[in-house]
Amino acid sequence: MPSKSHERIKNMLNLAARRIKAKNQIPSFASMRPILEVGTLFALLPWGVGFKPILLRNKKCFRTVNAEAIIPNYPANTNQIILYLHGGGYTLGSSHTHRSLVGKIAKLTNRVAILPEYRKAPENPFPAALEDAVFSYKALLERGKKPEDIILMGDSAGGGLAVATQLKLKEINLPQAGAIVCLSPWVDLAATGTSIDKFQNEDPLVDKEKMHLWAGFYAGEFPVTHPHVSPLYADLKGLNPILIQVSSGEMLYDDSVRLAQKAKDSGVDVTLQTWDGLIHWWHIFQRTIPEAGEAVGKISEFVLKIFNQNAKSKAV
Repeated sequence: MPSKSHERIKNMLNLAARRIKAKNQIPSFASMRPILEVGTLFALLPWGVGFKPILLRNKKCFRTVNAEAIIPNYPANTNQIILYLHGGGYTLGSSHTHRSLVGKIAKLTNRVAILPEYRKAPENPFPAALEDAVFSYKALLERGKKPEDIILMGDSAGGGLAVATQLKLKEINLPQAGAIVCLSPWVDLAATGTSIDKFQNEDPLVDKEKMHLWAGFYAGEFPVTHPHVSPLYADLKGLNPILIQVSSGEMLYDDSVRLAQKAKDSGVDVTLQTWDGLIHWWHIFQRTIPEAGEAVGKISEFVLKIFNQNAKSKAV
């Protein structure tokens, strides 16, 4: 049963969402960008964690990707990196909106996390975000990081992008990241999951109309079922371990369950962790919702397990 603090936040968000829909004044993505930035203004980094802007570079081409490094202040393990791809329907979000959540994961794992500012739709449709994610991964390799010492992580659209990035690395014969962590990933932009309609009026942070709109913005001239747009339609064979977290009460529940089942059927080492009755993007409230704190703890345990396993494998 969801905690009282979760229910308070859910009711508050649902009330705001109903008022907006009643007035038929659903904000555009352009106006939602600053709203989201301001709404997360006080989502501070945990004590003992800092951040700094960085540029991810590639010596083979004259371009860069802006990013933010989240760094535990006590001596952190800088050899093992979390590459975090933020969510936001491929149109919203930034390192600022996700800094607090990623900072908590960085603190619990004592690992540096990198948040690339990948290009967003509709100004930059697919494959721009995927290109930037792959570029960021390559830049870490150029900095001397080993593939097995990088974990791809993301929430919602960022979770889908993390899977797509791993798929692209496999396609171009680059060594894959050590693992993927997906928080309520958006992996079916065709929106065929039954949970989308089931929880349409219960999940305040996701809207079916916006999902279709943003899917079109992101896919651009490509079909929404393209395997790198919607990884649910991809061949998952040969992928490294995946952790998926989702709630049974959110619209993207079926995306996660179907991704986990397909990964399992493809021989992938996949772990699906579920919570009951929580809203989409519940991880972001890790300071106030106990279920989010529990989930972040399990993410950290998985990250450390993968890093330790890979370190032992290299030592043999």
